[in-house]
Amino acid sequence: MEHRWGRRLAVDIPIRLRLPLLTAKRGRLTNVSLSGGFIATLVDVRILTRLMVDFDGPRHSQTDAVTIAAYVARKTDDGLGIEWCEFAPAAVVELVKSATHAQLPLSLRAVEPPTGARAAVGGELRKHGS
Repeated sequence: MEHRWGRRLAVDIPIRLRLPLLTAKRGRLTNVSLSGGFIATLVDVRILTRLMVDFDGPRHSQTDAVTIAAYVARKTDDGLGIEWCEFAPAAVVELVKSATHAQLPLSLRAVEPPTGARAAVGGELRKHGS
């Protein structure tokens, strides 16, 4: 049984996955919540693998890119269920707020990345809500 913090919202956001010992792989974030999301991808990794999820800002703008540390919580034939290493990262909170208030299709381009949005890899892995 899955336990989630908050509502899961349907999205369609291109992302880049950075995994240990692999080159960056592309995927699409298809739903998001304060605790995690689902990434449609063909990448096959083990459960509990740490990864970085890169959300690109406007084309060719590295200053607007947002990176969030996560880990694989489940796998399906279609992709990976992930949990953020930090519950409710600031960029995800802003994304969820803007989607909830505007009731428009979600896009990270509409969200201002917070100062220091690049998440550091480190810290303890834990499942929130357990």
